[in-house]
Amino acid sequence: MFKFHTRIVGLVAVLAAIGSASVAEAKSHRYSATLVSEPLSVGDGYPNTGGTAFLAGTVTSNRFGTGAVVDHLTITGRPWGGPVTTFEGTEVIVFDDGTQRNKFTGYDVPQDDGSHRIVVNGRYTGGTERYRGATGRYKFEGTIPSGSTVLTGRSTGRVRF
Repeated sequence: MFKFHTRIVGLVAVLAAIGSASVAEAKSHRYSATLVSEPLSVGDGYPNTGGTAFLAGTVTSNRFGTGAVVDHLTITGRPWGGPVTTFEGTEVIVFDDGTQRNKFTGYDVPQDDGSHRIVVNGRYTGGTERYRGATGRYKFEGTIPSGSTVLTGRSTGRVRF
C-alpha cells in the first residue's frame, strides 16, 4: 500500500513539473503585420444588421512571416445611429509553422470621399503547432478605398504562446 501511494505522489509531482515547464516556456511576442483581404461571400442581408461575410487574404508579419487569413464576421448593428456599422467575428491565420485563432469586434466608419475606415480589437483564442494555446490582444486599423471591396491595413499586438 505504501509503494502505491508513493508512486501516485511521484507521478503527480512529475506531471506538475511537466505542466510548469510548458507554462514557463510560453513567451510573449510583440508584432506588427500588414493585411490585405476582400469578401469571398456575403449573406443574410449583408451589410445590414445580422448579415454575414467571409473574407480572405494575405498577412505579412515582422515576427511570423507571410500567411493566409480567413475571417467570418456578422454585422451587429448601428449603435450610434448614422452610418457607423459595428461587427464581430472570428479569424484564422495560417502560417508555415501553425495557425493562430482569434475573436474580434470592430466598426466601419464611412468617410466623406466614399472610402471606409475599419477599426478592430481582437483577442487570441488559441492556435496549432507553434502557436498552440496562444493568448493575447491586437488592434487593427485599415481602409477600403471608394468603389472597392479590398481592405488594406496594419495590426499591432502581443501574443503569448
